[in-house]
Amino acid sequence: MPSLCSACGTRVTPTCDDFERSFAPTDPQTLARFERLLTTNEPPRTTDLAFLRPVVQKTSARLANLDEDISRLQGRLQQLEDERASLAQYHTRITGVLSPVRRMPPEILGEIFSWTLPTIREVLGIENCPWVLTHVCCGWRAVALSIPSLWSLITIDFSAEQQYPVEIIRTHLERARSLKIHFFGSEEHDSDAQISLFVLLGEHSVRWEELSAQLTADLLPCAVNLDLPSLRRAWVQWHSSHSQPPDLESIDFFRTANSLVDIGVFSNFRFIPTHLPASHQLTRYDFDAPWETHCELLKLLPSLQEAHILRSFDVDEGWPEPREPISLLHLRRLYVNDPVCLDYLRAPVLEGIAMETIDTDPTEASEFLERFLDRSASSPHYLCIQGLLDVQSMAVILQKHPSFTEIAVTDEVESDEDASRKILSNFLTLFSISDSTPSTMVFPHITRISYGCDSAESTVYPLFLDMLDSRRNLGNRTFNAAEVVFLNSCPTTDPQSMARIELLRGDGFEISLLSGDAASDRNDEWLFRTTWA
Repeated sequence: MPSLCSACGTRVTPTCDDFERSFAPTDPQTLARFERLLTTNEPPRTTDLAFLRPVVQKTSARLANLDEDISRLQGRLQQLEDERASLAQYHTRITGVLSPVRRMPPEILGEIFSWTLPTIREVLGIENCPWVLTHVCCGWRAVALSIPSLWSLITIDFSAEQQYPVEIIRTHLERARSLKIHFFGSEEHDSDAQISLFVLLGEHSVRWEELSAQLTADLLPCAVNLDLPSLRRAWVQWHSSHSQPPDLESIDFFRTANSLVDIGVFSNFRFIPTHLPASHQLTRYDFDAPWETHCELLKLLPSLQEAHILRSFDVDEGWPEPREPISLLHLRRLYVNDPVCLDYLRAPVLEGIAMETIDTDPTEASEFLERFLDRSASSPHYLCIQGLLDVQSMAVILQKHPSFTEIAVTDEVESDEDASRKILSNFLTLFSISDSTPSTMVFPHITRISYGCDSAESTVYPLFLDMLDSRRNLGNRTFNAAEVVFLNSCPTTDPQSMARIELLRGDGFEISLLSGDAASDRNDEWLFRTTWA
């Protein structure tokens, strides 16, 4: 039977030895026989039954009593658990009455709601914000319905094979004041459904402020008559080569977009000229086009602040003779996919430049960059190299132009593993410091170093950290931030590297390791690509 500890009074749970002392025979000879039967497979004799059966009867009775006690206690336990669950629910409701959220002004609550909105990667659905906000309470519903901007974003992606109830879209259109339309058509899916939704959205095109569209051949007729007086940002691309019919000679549906400030058109498969509105205020453009088209656009866009120049479709035609460079007096950010473009430009107030060196000798790419910087007489602070860089010539540029404080290198190129390793090796060589490093490669003005890689090799961590450690020992250093961006899967950080990262962070360094969508977005920022909120 259970007993209490003589020292502390705690209830003691009986053991097998306790049960033997309670139920086993007390006669020494009988007890010895009893224990022999318990510890062997010897069959009991008829005379043994006289002391075995009473023990079975006693243990059976005790087991029945214990089962009864357990059942009673389990019932009591369930009763207590049910009571606690009810009380906890009631406590939560009472506590909720005291929540600061109840006293929050609607304008503050609305600001918080705005941070919950989905990105364009999330398709339209009642499981996302702002729909879920309307189902919390009547107060939240009233606030959500009173803020038109919460309902502005409409993302429809037919390549994602989602269902789009017309009622949901109509409700968005009714509740929104301005509209941000992201419509991704697909040649592989039902064109009737795509056309009907695009036509529905087109009926409200006067309220479109943003448009990113992946068009198909069947959607083109729907876009021709759009009225876009409020459109400020636009991006157009094509789903496939079949989306660009042979009789399509130009893109004309932006003719009414007089408020346009940012436009991007990616022709993909064959060049199709884009007709801009007669009156516009373009500050940014992003095109893949022949060089002659870029030249015409650059000369006609005096307010341009950012240009993403992709020379395509005429790469076999050679370059024209350099003449008077095109002066881009307000340009602050520039990307070129061919460094030769820089020989035709001048940008005196440039703040950042990114260039691709995939199909250009890295030494020649540096020469184009250096001539451009000298010609522009600007003081850019940011430089991004997409591809291989030449260590020596790039060192000369960084030494000659101390205005550069942020450097990024990304191997987001169509190259093999050997090429990616060489890009990383040259990057580390350029920025690592040792006792034998020439003074021309110290670059004390650099404050941030970034590297983006397609591969997910764990060796990147220790190599990158070795470079950071070497720069940490600079006297009077300004360098205080670094980031590694893994464009595909992120390798597991080994404990030793993680410890080194934490040590650097503790020393005041800002160390960022990004992967997934965050890495892709950051890489797009380096290359001045369009990113949609």
